Amino acid sequence: MGLHGKYWRVVTQLKNWAVICLLLAGPMDALAQVSDRQISDELRQRRVEREMRLDPYWDGFILKYEGNCEAATAKLHPIAALGLGYEEAQTALGECLLTLAGMPEDRSAPPARDMIFAKDTFQSGLTWILTAAQSGGFKAQGILVALYAANLGPDRDPVEAAKWAHLYLTNPTRLNLGASVLAQGAIDALEARLDRETWLAGKERARTWTPIFPSATKKP
Repeated sequence: MGLHGKYWRVVTQLKNWAVICLLLAGPMDALAQVSDRQISDELRQRRVEREMRLDPYWDGFILKYEGNCEAATAKLHPIAALGLGYEEAQTALGECLLTLAGMPEDRSAPPARDMIFAKDTFQSGLTWILTAAQSGGFKAQGILVALYAANLGPDRDPVEAAKWAHLYLTNPTRLNLGASVLAQGAIDALEARLDRETWLAGKERARTWTPIFPSATKKP
């Protein structure tokens, strides 16, 4: 084998190595692209999770359930003021305002009607609860029933009290969710206090009831 033969063999080997490198490059590029996509998906998921944690919608609810109603009201006001579709925020805001007005959070005796009705904070909380209840919010309806049972409803109409009890019991959203009847104690108290004619009149009023949807307000 001459000099040319040796060079030819080296050139041939180099060509073979080049072919192998080209063949390997494809899978490696594909793996790199898959890895890049995985990293991108992970980053995207982390960004979504971070945005959920930072979503201002939940700030007021978190503060409320931490027991800081004073700070919660400032966060919940702008959301509740958006109107239809924000019944949860309206209810939470109403609950906080009632608490700040002096409504007990446990089962202790509520304050006298004349005393607590004189407080603007209570009146504002009652208005938000009534707004959410009139829109069909079942939690707000349950709170309204409890207020009527404690003689703290927005009026002294016993038929209206019975109406809200029936609306709460038959609320389609509550039934679809399978939510517990948390206002059962208040309903039992009302039913025991009202005569059958009044109770049935409330049921008929509930049958013909139509929701009232609030519009958004410029200021909370």
